[in-house]
Amino acid sequence: MLAEYKMAGKEEGGQEGGRGTRWIIGVDTGGTFTDTVLLGSRGEMFYSKVPTTPRNLSIGIIDSLHRLAEDNRLKMEDVLSSTEKFAHGTTATVNAMIQRRGARVGLIVTKGFRDHLIIMRGSRAVGVPQGEKLQFARVSKPVPIVPYSFTEEVTERVDYSGKEIVPLNLAEAEAAVKRLLEKGAESICVSFLWSFKNPRHELEVKRIVEKISPQTFVTTGSELFPVIGEYERTATAAVNSYLSPILKRYVYALQDELGKVGFKNPFLLMQSTGGLIPGTEAPYLAASTLNSGLAAGVIASQYLGQLLGYDNIITADMGGTSFEIGIISEGVSLMSRKPLSPRGGPYTSRYTLLVPSVDITAMGSGGGSISWLDGEALRVGPTSAGADPGPACYGRGGTDPTVTDADLILGFLNPEFFLGGRMKVDPELSKKAILDKIAKPLGLDLVDAAKGIYDVVNSQMADFTRKVTIERGYDPRDFMLFVYGGAGPVHCGAFGIELGARGILVPGSGFAAAHSALGVAISDLKSFSIQTKQLAMPIDPKEVLSIFEDLEEKAVSQLLKWGVDRSQITIARSIDMRYRRQVNALNVPVKGGSAEAASDSTTFISEICQAFETRYEALYGANTKYTEAGIEMVNFIVEGYGRQWRPQITKHEASKEGDDDDDPRGAAKSRRQAFFGKSNDFQETMIYDGVRLRSGMKIRGPAIIEFEGTTVVVQPDQSARVDEYLNLVLERG
Repeated sequence: MLAEYKMAGKEEGGQEGGRGTRWIIGVDTGGTFTDTVLLGSRGEMFYSKVPTTPRNLSIGIIDSLHRLAEDNRLKMEDVLSSTEKFAHGTTATVNAMIQRRGARVGLIVTKGFRDHLIIMRGSRAVGVPQGEKLQFARVSKPVPIVPYSFTEEVTERVDYSGKEIVPLNLAEAEAAVKRLLEKGAESICVSFLWSFKNPRHELEVKRIVEKISPQTFVTTGSELFPVIGEYERTATAAVNSYLSPILKRYVYALQDELGKVGFKNPFLLMQSTGGLIPGTEAPYLAASTLNSGLAAGVIASQYLGQLLGYDNIITADMGGTSFEIGIISEGVSLMSRKPLSPRGGPYTSRYTLLVPSVDITAMGSGGGSISWLDGEALRVGPTSAGADPGPACYGRGGTDPTVTDADLILGFLNPEFFLGGRMKVDPELSKKAILDKIAKPLGLDLVDAAKGIYDVVNSQMADFTRKVTIERGYDPRDFMLFVYGGAGPVHCGAFGIELGARGILVPGSGFAAAHSALGVAISDLKSFSIQTKQLAMPIDPKEVLSIFEDLEEKAVSQLLKWGVDRSQITIARSIDMRYRRQVNALNVPVKGGSAEAASDSTTFISEICQAFETRYEALYGANTKYTEAGIEMVNFIVEGYGRQWRPQITKHEASKEGDDDDDPRGAAKSRRQAFFGKSNDFQETMIYDGVRLRSGMKIRGPAIIEFEGTTVVVQPDQSARVDEYLNLVLERG
C-alpha cells in the first residue's frame, strides 16, 4: 500500500529511484492485523496491512515486508540491506500473560512473607470494571502466576533503613534454589523486604542461582525496580521472570527470520514507556513490553501534534479487538503505573505493576467486537472475534455478528475494497449473523439491528472517552481528537460529535490504519531509572539534585551501552509526590536540574511543590489541596532519551486561489447507498479515493473516503478538510 505523503513517492521509492535511500521500518503486531511502515530518507512513506498470524507472529511480520516490497516495486533484499532501523511493537508478552503460557517461575521471599502474590493489596477488585465490583461476592482474585508450591522462604531480614537485622542463611537459600529447579522452574524471581534499600541479600541469592544453573534466568526486585511497596515490587519481578524466557525465544526467532530475508542488524523493540530498547536487551526487561504496541500510537500522535501545533490531544485507537484512549496534555503524553487490563476470565491479568507505561485505558470495542443480547438489551463487546475466525463476513467460520458486519450492512464499508480489494468479505454472511442473533430475537429488521450495533458502540466509546478524560481532570472540549486504527475513522465522526471534542483529526493518506506502526518507527531509544527516597518538607534542594544526578548517570550509561552518541541524549526528570499520610502519589515533572538550580533553594523547591498542588487540584477539584498536611517526595525518576534519526514528513502547500486542484471532485470514484442516523435512512453518498486527495480540498458530508487500510465516514453535518500533511480534519458544518 502506498501512502502518498510524498506524491512522487512511488517513483522515487521504486526499484530505480530507491537506490541510495536510507530506510526505517516500524512494525506493530496487533490482535487482528500486523501493520508495517517504511520510511525513506527522501520522504517516502509506505505501509502495509496484513492479517496477524497468532500461532507464529513472525510469519505475519515477514508477510507484511513482502507486501510492502510488492506494492511499491521494491526489492525487499535491497530495502532491508539499506535499513538503518527496524523497530517492532509486539503482543508476544501480553498474549503470553493473557493466555497463561509464560515460563514456570520459582519465587524466593523473606521468611514469613510467602503470600505476597496471594494477598495482593487485600482487595479482590484490583483491575476489575466498576460494574463487576458491585458483584463483590462473585469477584475472585486472579490465579497466581507463581504457584504456591513454587514459592520458597529464606531466613534474612533488612530494616527500613537498609540495615541488616538477620543475615542471609546461605544454606537455606541454596536448598531453596535446588528445590525450585528440581520442580521444573524455568526462571527464578528473588524479592526480599526492603531490598530497594539494601540489595545485597538478593544479589547473593542471584549468584547462587547462576552458580548452580547458569542458563536459568533470574530477576531481583531491587535491580528491576528499586521502589517501595513489597507487593508491587514482587509482582513486577515475578511477571518479568514469567515473560522473559518467552520473549527471549520470540526475539531470537524473529531475528533469525529477518536474517533470512536480508536484515542482518539487531532490531529494536518498543517498550510500554513509549521508547525503544535493543531486542537482545528486551528479555531482561520483559515486563516493560506488555503495552508496547498501544504506547506507539500515542507517541505518533504526540509527534504529529508537534508538527501541527496541537498541545492537547485525546488519542483514540479503534482496531479489530479493542478501543484505547490516551491523553497528551501540554505536548506531553500522560504516564502511569497501574494494574494490567482485566482480560481472560479467571486467568485475568490484574497485577499492579511498577512498570512505567504511557497511560492507555482500553475497552473491548473494536471492529471485531461481538454484538450479543443480554435479555432484551443489545450489547457490544468486550469479546472479540479477533483475527481467527474474525467477523462473520470474513468467511472463516465465525457466526457472531460484529461491529464490522454492521458497518458493512450500513454501507460504510465496500465489500469489493476491503484491504484494498485483497481481502474478500461477504455481506450475506453479515446479514445472516445479524438476523439470526440480533434482529429476529428482538423483532427488528436487518437495518435497524445493524444501526443499533453502530449506535451502541459509538455511545460506548464516547462515554468511555469522556469518563477517562474527566476522571483525570481534563475537559474533552479542550482537546483535539486524533483517531486511528483500521476501524476508528469509520466511527469517529459519530462518536466524536457526541464527545464534544474541539475537532477530529484522522492521520493522512490512510496512515490512520498504521498509525501505531508509525509511532514505533519514529520512537527514540529510552532508558529508565527510579529510586525511592522519602523526603518531607522542608527539603534540601541539594539532596534532590544529588539523587537526580545518580539516576541520570545510570540512565546515560545504559544509553551509551546501547550505542547512542552522548550528544544525542536528553534527560527528563520527575518526582512522585503526595501529602503526608496519603497512600497514592502524583507524578510531577521537574524542570531544570543543573547544580545552579539549587542556588535559590526556596524557588527550586517551591516551584516543584506548586506544580504538585496545581496537578492535585486539576485531578481532584478546586480547593482540594491541603498544604497544611505537609508535602513529601517519594520516588525520583529519570528518563533518558537516545534521539534517533527520523525522516521528515513532506509538507504540501494548498493550491493557489483559482486553481482547480482544491476541487474534491477529482478524487471522486463512485456513489453508493449508506445509512446515516441524521436522516434515519439510506442516502446516495459520494465515495472518494483517499490517495487522490490534495492539500486544501474540502469534502462536505455525507461522504465516504476510502483508503486501502481504513475508511473515513463524514457525517451529514460535517466536512472533511485536507491539511498540509494530508491529514483529514473533520469539522462541524
